[in-house]
Amino acid sequence: MIEEVRSQVAELAEQLRLLRLSGAPEQPLVRIEQPLPMINLFNWLAAQTLPGKSYWQDRDSDYKVAGLGKAWRYKINDQSEVNTCFEQVNRLLDKTTRCLGYLSFSDSQKMVWPAFGYGEFFFPVIEVVQTRKGCSLACNLLAQDEPSWRTSIDKVLNYLTRVSWSVDEPDSPCRLGAPQFKPDQAHWVSLIDHALSDLESGALKKVVLSREARISLQEGQLDPWMILYLWQVANPRSYVFAFESDEGSLFFGCSPERLFRRVDRVVHTEALAGTTRRGSDRDEDFKLELRLLNDSKNVHENRLVLNDIRTRLESICSYLEFDRSHSVVKLQTIQHLRQLIRGVLKEGISDSQLFSLLHPTPAVGGEPREMARHFIEEHESYNRGLYAGACGVLGRKRSEFTVSIRSALLEEKHLSLFSGAGIVNGSVAQDEWQELNNKIKTVLSLLGHKACVTETSNSYEPEMQLTPDHENGYRVG
Repeated sequence: MIEEVRSQVAELAEQLRLLRLSGAPEQPLVRIEQPLPMINLFNWLAAQTLPGKSYWQDRDSDYKVAGLGKAWRYKINDQSEVNTCFEQVNRLLDKTTRCLGYLSFSDSQKMVWPAFGYGEFFFPVIEVVQTRKGCSLACNLLAQDEPSWRTSIDKVLNYLTRVSWSVDEPDSPCRLGAPQFKPDQAHWVSLIDHALSDLESGALKKVVLSREARISLQEGQLDPWMILYLWQVANPRSYVFAFESDEGSLFFGCSPERLFRRVDRVVHTEALAGTTRRGSDRDEDFKLELRLLNDSKNVHENRLVLNDIRTRLESICSYLEFDRSHSVVKLQTIQHLRQLIRGVLKEGISDSQLFSLLHPTPAVGGEPREMARHFIEEHESYNRGLYAGACGVLGRKRSEFTVSIRSALLEEKHLSLFSGAGIVNGSVAQDEWQELNNKIKTVLSLLGHKACVTETSNSYEPEMQLTPDHENGYRVG
């Protein structure tokens, strides 16, 4: 297979050398493709030393893209710049190209991660794309003028010489520290009490509060691409994503939640809210499912999200429908209530308008939206950054975005795992804390942790029972 790949890469390089001899074409962005045999995209990304790694996979696995570098990029400083960014992207798109990108939960400077900014959309220099039709190697070339045309070609040629096509499974053992929570459980109880006070007064209907579990990397290197691969195996029919900052931090995850999918003028979205754990066997799992479907607190939480999204879409849709009853989405360790929403957009409605109406949804923020977001910004003890934001692909015919939950941030010496819980009247702090634990249980198990969280009699702090290595660490690999 390697020889076949190298032959296709050489053919692409020859095409580029010939194009360099010609003048810049009229369209501002040119995409050149070459067929490739199927490869493991996670192993391929793990083998690369080039900067700007990115990955996106839709929930049905119809479209997967692994990217290197950025041929064109637009950094978004705040919400007011989203429409301008999308307009510039649309001028570069043709019928087949798609633009990758992400937005943070909030554009408040205290909530944004500096390494990523509020948001960014970009076309990779090189990308490997897999669809149900096959696999291809593609490059994106700027053709705004003669200098940019030649510079873009030279950049791709340089990348092609540096790309590794060795896709052997890496073996990189790593020792990790025990998770440190922010907020810890005592502060979580205090935070829930504060939220319940606002809920009881009627100021809030719902607020989604979250937690960071921060794990130190004590020895060796953690391979996030292997973790991401195993994560999507554990939770199939999830969106899979990864974005690397200029400094080398990597935000990645495996989310079950759709923000929206637009195909021409048909739009699909959903209300995903209300959670319980999976059962230890089929009978218990079914009983928990029935309890979730009939639990007034969880049904109310989901209905708040559904009503908000429906009200917002009514103004931009000529036709709108939603499921008459809830369904249940089952993941490895938890199950969610979901109601699907479908509509036909009015003529002239853009993706940026969809974003402004839907993001962030009450499933990750709360209701009323602005009041809930203000509560989160004022009271959460860490910065959400890209967690609970949105990421995906923009295209002329089709755009699709996920809500960036079930996610992690890998930095040089730390791995952070994020989880959230919707708080409404009737919420119990201990139950919501356990929900936070359940939502990171899958990725903890992938890291080699065997976590058992139990409440002690004198403290709200959980006791984490982890598989030890030499008494002071936890080994992965």
